[in-house]
Amino acid sequence: MRDFDLIRRADDLHRRSLDQQIVTHTGFLTPAEQYALVGLSHLHRSLFFHGGTENAERRVAFFLPDYLTAEAFDPAEYLTAFHLRCRFAEPGHRDVLGSLLGLGIERWSLGDIYTQGEDAWFFCLPSIAGHIGRELTKIGRNGVAVQDIPLPHVPAPEREVELVTFSVSALRLDSILAGTFGLSRSRTAEAVGAGLVQLNYTTCLKPAAGVEPGDVFSLRGSGKAKLCDLGGHSRKGRLFVQVEKYR
Repeated sequence: MRDFDLIRRADDLHRRSLDQQIVTHTGFLTPAEQYALVGLSHLHRSLFFHGGTENAERRVAFFLPDYLTAEAFDPAEYLTAFHLRCRFAEPGHRDVLGSLLGLGIERWSLGDIYTQGEDAWFFCLPSIAGHIGRELTKIGRNGVAVQDIPLPHVPAPEREVELVTFSVSALRLDSILAGTFGLSRSRTAEAVGAGLVQLNYTTCLKPAAGVEPGDVFSLRGSGKAKLCDLGGHSRKGRLFVQVEKYR
């Protein structure tokens, strides 16, 4: 979805939620689309994301009415989880996604997909749950058993990360990249200028762009990481930072 269309849709859902005092929501959004909405300050009071499980990558943006807090909100009414078992085969993410899209389902109706051996779990909007339950009988050439399950029953995989600590003179993108991936500042600056770097899932062309705790960044060919914490200063005035580097 283009940013302009997404923002226009979000504004409409936000107004409807406040005017009618009801919960409104988008489909499942990519991380880049989520960051686009987080940047809109007028949405912060009612905006809430949930993807079915903790650390979900694809999440739905919910707009909550005044009487409802994020802590009291129950996503089970708005999201459905499925478990499938494919005997005699071990389907991967692409296999499951391809079979679901082959049913005529749009990608925005589907959340994260997790696979492990013969088993797979995924999230979707309730509006297509019945269609999936009736029509998803095979993954490739192999038959599958499909069952909707409560959201907490989805065993979300743990994200493997490596903690990296280093110091920088300033919270600049090129400095953070250099410390995270063990490269020189000049090399990371060149990579940024070449369009090989994303900051919060959007291509960034400014080596001096500011980075804050919680920001996610990636360098094509090297990996992805998140700035997670700031420490004290060294004797020379450099700032210690801690980064989670995804494996």
